[in-house]
Amino acid sequence: MKIGDRIHVCACKADGSVYRSWHTTIETMDADSIVTVSPIGSEMYDRKRGNVCIGHTMRSYYWFDKFYNLIELFDAQGNLAQIYINIASPPYLEGESLCFKDYELDVFRVPTSLATLLDEDEFAEAVITYQYTKEFQEQMYSVANEALELANGWNAKPCPSFPLISMSP
Repeated sequence: MKIGDRIHVCACKADGSVYRSWHTTIETMDADSIVTVSPIGSEMYDRKRGNVCIGHTMRSYYWFDKFYNLIELFDAQGNLAQIYINIASPPYLEGESLCFKDYELDVFRVPTSLATLLDEDEFAEAVITYQYTKEFQEQMYSVANEALELANGWNAKPCPSFPLISMSP
């Protein structure tokens, strides 16, 4: 993998089953992280909804030593619309795909307000479904608190720009 490569990203449940996936482009990478960008209108596969178009330009940050990844979402005018952080495993390669296990808790922030913790109900269900230990639950809530601080202090880079892509066959 190198800057400019198109890669496949898979968001997985704790059991490893893929529930969402998409293709994206590597914007930057180093030994500690990889950053990808996807233009508005990119296609994403969702297990419940099938193929859907992404309604924002996305820049995603994956750190190899963190239990979260961060997504900057930009509107059609290039303005930052929101920050979204998945509480998840560090990313790992599986074949040609960059994957992470999503642990359900999420952090959400729009530019005009403070970050909030989302999906505690989904996390409670996952605790039962995947038999998360008490220690793991405590670790994920600690990570969520770190992610809340990160989201509140995050300074997004400008919206990525993309060359025009011809949609004709």
